[in-house]
Amino acid sequence: MAARRQTRERLVHAAADQFWAVGYETATLAAIATSAGVPPGNVFYHFPTKADLARAVTALFVAEAAGTLAEIDRRGGDPARRIAAFFDLIADTVASRVARGCPIARATRDFPADAETGGPAHVFRIMIAGLAARLAEAGRADAEAAARAALARWQGAIVLAAGLGDAAILAAEIAALRAEFGGPGAAPAVITSI
Repeated sequence: MAARRQTRERLVHAAADQFWAVGYETATLAAIATSAGVPPGNVFYHFPTKADLARAVTALFVAEAAGTLAEIDRRGGDPARRIAAFFDLIADTVASRVARGCPIARATRDFPADAETGGPAHVFRIMIAGLAARLAEAGRADAEAAARAALARWQGAIVLAAGLGDAAILAAEIAALRAEFGGPGAAPAVITSI
């Protein structure tokens, strides 16, 4: 049972990477199997279709986002410190986002519609709700609108920085968001890969 679970996890992580790197349509089950170190025929045992893999990748993204926000809360601190930790988290992704764009945005655009999971865009809803909750705790009356605006600015900066190949654009926008919403305090780095 443990070996099956590990194989399944390797396939999901390999699929997430392939979908991010080349897109859902271009990624092949054979390439995903090779990346996961699994015989190609075994992919179908775990995931009968590529859409099933996309659902599993979506579930992975959702679990990582929810887990990261929970970890920020477990580490504690006042709301400003937890808001700063949120922006520290996205700051840790600058290099990968400039190189490859945002995996969540790509999945939202590329994956087949899935009413059951809410699709990859559900990750954005989790992030907005998480940031909004922390902003509300800090006393922001416009917490939800501010959280949506912050994520929109982050995503826009990803597109611009990736398109121009300039990490400074994204780093500067995250620093501006952190200064505007998160204040000067920094929390310890959070381990995840949103």
